[in-house]
Amino acid sequence: MALPKMNVPRYKVKLPSTGAELNMRPYLVKEEKVLMIALESNDPEQITQAVRNVITSCYELDTLEDLTVFDIEMLFLQLRAKSVGEEMNIQIKCKTEECGTMNPISVNIDDVSISKPKGEMSDTIILDKKQGVGVKMKYPSVDVIGKIDPEKFDSVEGIMDLIVECIDTIFDEDNVFDAKNETKKDLAEFIESLSSEQFKRVQAFFQDTPAVSYYTEFTCTKCSTVNEVELKGLNSFFS
Repeated sequence: MALPKMNVPRYKVKLPSTGAELNMRPYLVKEEKVLMIALESNDPEQITQAVRNVITSCYELDTLEDLTVFDIEMLFLQLRAKSVGEEMNIQIKCKTEECGTMNPISVNIDDVSISKPKGEMSDTIILDKKQGVGVKMKYPSVDVIGKIDPEKFDSVEGIMDLIVECIDTIFDEDNVFDAKNETKKDLAEFIESLSSEQFKRVQAFFQDTPAVSYYTEFTCTKCSTVNEVELKGLNSFFS
């Protein structure tokens, strides 16, 4: 005789980058177990893989490859809210060096938002006005981040790899070149041919990449210092 099966509720969640609605179910005990094991490991790669696996299981998605990093971050937080509750209890260290006490704070996931660039930011960057040469960029997807060695992110090589992977099109007055149809070598050579000032304009696109963000203030339980904190990026919520 077959054991009874539990009914699982379904929810609609908006994809931050496009506004498209996705169907989602809360994660189950078997999925929560995998996630908890990953968190206990404190291994960023293991945690990232567990988050991806849980999202794949609980959302009606064909693939995660084209989703931006901030899509994944917000989808996971929304999933966590519907699975175990909106409140997250985390520990944050006091900013006073002599103190450094860990303070418990509560974060309501409904108050977490996607950080926006400080100024007006366009994905289209004009490099040479006279010739009408420019590039159209796209925010890094989970697939792109996965291709780059984490140890290289702070190096020139890592920055170059990221920029090349995030080029959508290159254009001039007469033509538009789809990056998908160009070799990585040719794209890298194009970036290397830029002046220092032009390269800085391209780099600036990544400086204010959207991420899940939450601002809070708390008074240290030990030294009574008032701390102002911005939690930014999913890892901040796993403290």
